Amino acid sequence: MDYGIPVPGEYGRPTGAAAERLVHAALDGGINLIDTAQAYGSSELILGRALRGHRSHTVLATKATVQVDGKTLRGDALRRAMWAGLENSLHLLQTEYVDIWQIHNVDSDLLDQSEIVSEVFSEARARGMALWRGGSFYGPDLPLAALDHDLFDVLQVTYSVFDQRLADRLFLAAKRRNVGVVVRSILLQGALTGRADHLPDRLEPLKARSRQFRELVATLGGGLSPAQAAIAFGLAEPGIASVLVGVRTESELEENLAAATATLSPDLMFELRQLRIDNPDFVNPSTWQADLASAARRMGSD
Repeated sequence: MDYGIPVPGEYGRPTGAAAERLVHAALDGGINLIDTAQAYGSSELILGRALRGHRSHTVLATKATVQVDGKTLRGDALRRAMWAGLENSLHLLQTEYVDIWQIHNVDSDLLDQSEIVSEVFSEARARGMALWRGGSFYGPDLPLAALDHDLFDVLQVTYSVFDQRLADRLFLAAKRRNVGVVVRSILLQGALTGRADHLPDRLEPLKARSRQFRELVATLGGGLSPAQAAIAFGLAEPGIASVLVGVRTESELEENLAAATATLSPDLMFELRQLRIDNPDFVNPSTWQADLASAARRMGSD
C-alpha cells in the first residue's frame, strides 16, 4: 500500500517482486515477526508467495476486518466476517495457520461482543488455524479496557517518541496480565524523519517538534539517523515485545535493522521523553489523511 507522508522519490509501494525480495532480506537480517492484514491491499497474497519455504521460521500475524462503513458488525454478521476473513487470509498466505490472529481496529462495540469474539478465537485455536489472539488499537483507553475482558494475548498499539501516552499505564498493566505488546507507527508515518518537512502548514507544531527531535539526534545520537533513533527508542522500552517497521527499499530495511543493536545514551533517552505530544490531533495520522491524500495526488500529477 502507499503509506506515509508523500515525498517525491520516496513514496509509493514496491512491485510484487521487489516486495518479495524485501521479505527475504528481512528474514536474512534476523526479522522473524511479519504483520499483515486483510485490509492491506495485496499484502497477504505477496507474503504467501514470499514465505514459501520460510513459513516455519516466521511468526506470522494477520488481522480480520469486522467493520463496514466504519461500524463494527454485530452478532452472526460479526461471526461470519471473522471466519470468512480467517479462511481467506490462510488461503492467500498459503498456510494452514497464523501464529497471531488479530481483530483490526478494535472499538467499544467489538469489546461489547467479547463472548462472540472469544468463541470464534477458541474454535479457531481448537482447529489449529490460529495460535494466539490479538487486536489492533488506536489510543490509550481501548487497550486498557480490552485487558479487563481477558480477550487478547497480544495488543498491537501505536507508540513513538511523540506518542508516549500508552507508557503511562498500559505497558505495566499488560505485563501483569501476561499480555504481549507490539507497537506500530514508530516513525509516525515519517513525522520523525525529514519527511516531516513535507507536512501541511496546519501541522506546523508537529513539524517544529520533528526538527527538535532531529537536532537532538544529530547532537546526542552518536551517528544514528533519526529513523534509527526513533526505532531504538521503542526497543528500549521494556514493556514492548516487538516494534513493527514498514519499508519500501532494501536501503530503508538495512537502516532500520541497524537500530536493533543501537543503544541510546541516558541523556538522549531523557531528552526524547520530553518530546511527547498528548494532543491526538498531532499524533493521530488519521486526522491528516485528507491532507496526505491531497499531497499524494498533487505529486502524482506533477
